[in-house]
Amino acid sequence: MNSSHKSYVSLEDNNKDKKRGPPPPPRDGAGCCCWFMSCICWCLCFMLLLCVIFMAAVAIMYFVFRPQIPVYGIDSLQVKAFEMRNDSKLYTEMAVVVRCENPNKKIGFKYGEDNSVSIMYSDKELCAGKFEPFLQAAKNTVMINMTLKGEREVDSKEKEQFMAQQKEGKIPLVLIWKIPVTPVVGEHIHELWNVRVGANCSMVVDNIQKDKTPNISHKECSFAAHFWT
Repeated sequence: MNSSHKSYVSLEDNNKDKKRGPPPPPRDGAGCCCWFMSCICWCLCFMLLLCVIFMAAVAIMYFVFRPQIPVYGIDSLQVKAFEMRNDSKLYTEMAVVVRCENPNKKIGFKYGEDNSVSIMYSDKELCAGKFEPFLQAAKNTVMINMTLKGEREVDSKEKEQFMAQQKEGKIPLVLIWKIPVTPVVGEHIHELWNVRVGANCSMVVDNIQKDKTPNISHKECSFAAHFWT
């Protein structure tokens, strides 16, 4: 007698399978990490693109305008006053003319009001002043006239040093100036950026006497520029 085997499925087990529902979604930790890395990559690519655009703009401006640094130099120096007063203070007044040459064909320069000019002797200020702001056109030379005044105490050692240098005809002076300069282009004056120019001009004169124009035997200038917005 053949026996037939029948398999039975429990109704209870079937209902349990239906109640389990879909499997839980995977944890989103890996997804957040990938999203964060993608953001970093996009930011880096964007910054790199900005750098490339900036460098390309600078290169285009350089080849179009061919910017050159202005040339500065001391043209003349005249002593209007140089006298020891009753309070043992030295009063000095000098008229200085600085030659400013702009070699650029398409760029002018706007010289600001916040400037300062001084003449130093023995690492101390002898006289100081400033000049009126002005606009220098392209391919132009300007003579900047300045009157510098000062008063300070002088000790006996410095007096002896000065008298010896006066007798020898070699008195070292240093002209120091700090000038805010803005390059400009076009007929309607489009300002590019702001630059603070600092200059140190060393010179040797043969005398410092009232109402006399000393001969300048040696002149040497050094410049530095600092950019700001």
